[in-house]
Amino acid sequence: EIVAGALQDHDRAVIVGEPTYGKGSAQTVIPLGAAGGLKITTSRWYTPSGRSISRRLARDDGDAQSNADESKKKFKTDAGRVVYDGGGITPDVMESDSGYTATARILQGALNRSVGAFRDALTEYAISLKVGKTITSPDFVVSQDMLDELWKRMTARGITMDRSIYDESSSVVKLLLGFDISRYVFGPDAEFRRRVANDHAIATALSLATGATTQRALLDRASTRQQQQQQALGKE
Repeated sequence: EIVAGALQDHDRAVIVGEPTYGKGSAQTVIPLGAAGGLKITTSRWYTPSGRSISRRLARDDGDAQSNADESKKKFKTDAGRVVYDGGGITPDVMESDSGYTATARILQGALNRSVGAFRDALTEYAISLKVGKTITSPDFVVSQDMLDELWKRMTARGITMDRSIYDESSSVVKLLLGFDISRYVFGPDAEFRRRVANDHAIATALSLATGATTQRALLDRASTRQQQQQQALGKE
């Protein structure tokens, strides 16, 4: 977060992705014997422009700061771009795969304590495909037959979940299975390339950077993309 903020403050990079968590402080715990301990904030982290990256949270008395965004202080980068404090680092261009995240959470919830067994089934199947030499190209497509085979291996490991949830989560399962097969059959470089090809933030970063010959041109592109995103949100 601090590095991203420093690059942003000095206009040395365009930050693409989702807002960071906002962990901008360090605590020291003072032991109090059997009574427990006392945690005291002993330091805070700031970016070069003086921005605090600590996210403002609801107060202990339950009074949530509904106007937290409005109370954020404005700062300016070296090039005069407006940035804010108090909520982690906000990217210059917001980009995320919300559909994947939501589906992944549903799948994880259905698996519950069987997440480890699910990962084992993925690995086991990927290794079996390597041994069988049935996958010959890194550009392979995860088929329905492969999803059905993974389901069989999951149930053999005692994983119990509704098949309909598994089917509805097929987009996520295909990605996870594709990553594992790439790693075990073709190696970590192939897995990395497959992950990059399916990463929305990286795709956006590449589209912004391609053809931009100067840092100023890159920043201008990011500003235009940001305005387009804000306009799109306003229409919804």
